[in-house]
Amino acid sequence: MSLPRKIRCAVDSIVDHGDRVYTVDLVPASRAPLFRAGQFLHLTVDEYDPAGFWPESRVFSIASSPRDRSRIRICYSVTGRYTRKMERALEVGVQVWVKLPYGDFVVGDSGDAVLIAGGTGISAFTAFLEALTPEDPRSVTLVYGARTPALHLFRDMILSQAARVPRFHVLFFSETGRPALAEPLPGLAAAPPCFTGRIALKVVWPRLADPASQVFHLSGPPGMLKALGADLLARGIAPERIRTDAWE
Repeated sequence: MSLPRKIRCAVDSIVDHGDRVYTVDLVPASRAPLFRAGQFLHLTVDEYDPAGFWPESRVFSIASSPRDRSRIRICYSVTGRYTRKMERALEVGVQVWVKLPYGDFVVGDSGDAVLIAGGTGISAFTAFLEALTPEDPRSVTLVYGARTPALHLFRDMILSQAARVPRFHVLFFSETGRPALAEPLPGLAAAPPCFTGRIALKVVWPRLADPASQVFHLSGPPGMLKALGADLLARGIAPERIRTDAWE
């Protein structure tokens, strides 16, 4: 695995999804080191002297593919002091610093998996999902919750993969707002369901084949991780089959 490196980056684009949720594309001054889908980086918007100490920063999952190390993508929601600072500071052309890669929140190469994402926690899974192929023998279920249907980030990619990968299944949850998913794509008999409310395992459970054999990967706000982790344990899922990405 690559040793972490510090790299200066330029902000190339910012997508405002509404409700103070953003996707940011960075162009590194040199190629990013090798990383694996599910790993994370540290980003700072403060000045950094490579001869000095690393300044205050924030951790973000790397949402872009390891196959393209000329671009780095992150997603963030404005939830606290540092993300408010980022919202003020980040604009196209601004220089920032990142250090990467870190972490071992990586979906294994074998065995069935359930990926549970809340909000921008989906960014921990996007590179893995993009790499799925129709020949993949695993069953992969994505359970994705957001405040509104408009905040289901990467929805087009997710639906496209659901249409082309037979063993990839998707369930959406939306806390508020009327679900308004796109028309089914060729290869999908129907659009994936979108349930109203927060992610609820009582809704998910009947849709899983042999839940005890699955590995559950959870990425999202701390409250979600705590509640769903406890629910999984109460349902008899072994602790070693529950993996969490505590990104706040």
